[in-house]
Amino acid sequence: MKLLKLSVLLFFTASLAPAQSIPAVKAKALDNSEVTIPGGSQQALILVVGFSHKSGDPSQVWEKKLSADYHADNRVGYYILPVLQSAPSFVRPMILRGMRKDTPEPELSHFVPLYAKEEEWKKLAQFSAPDDPYLIVASPDGHVIWQGHGNYSDALYAEIKNAVAPLVGK
Repeated sequence: MKLLKLSVLLFFTASLAPAQSIPAVKAKALDNSEVTIPGGSQQALILVVGFSHKSGDPSQVWEKKLSADYHADNRVGYYILPVLQSAPSFVRPMILRGMRKDTPEPELSHFVPLYAKEEEWKKLAQFSAPDDPYLIVASPDGHVIWQGHGNYSDALYAEIKNAVAPLVGK
């Protein structure tokens, strides 16, 4: 009987637990535009979060694929979020110059460097591989729908598209 009561209690506790949400972001993109995520719009969100210099190149591969499929789709917002909190402040301007130089002009608004909440992002992403890009699909209000990590693969990209489809009504 005690086991049954405990099971019922655990079931209700789990069902009442809040869904995981992305940390709120208010920052400047590489084109100096203000970005707020979640932004109160009805856009599904695809986030590529990087925690190291080595995650930069794979993140750009993800960005190119996301741009090809979602740049013209106003139902989806996609952002590359390099987390620079641990980078020394005197090095950050050089990092930003390099990012701007390596990013095509139309994509600058999708690159949003973060200088805070690194531990929150690591916890959310279930951080385990420092050089991997971490991928998150979230509802417009910031609730995580899907997440993964790693270099681009068709299989992983198919998972992202499958997670986004119900959010945009496809």
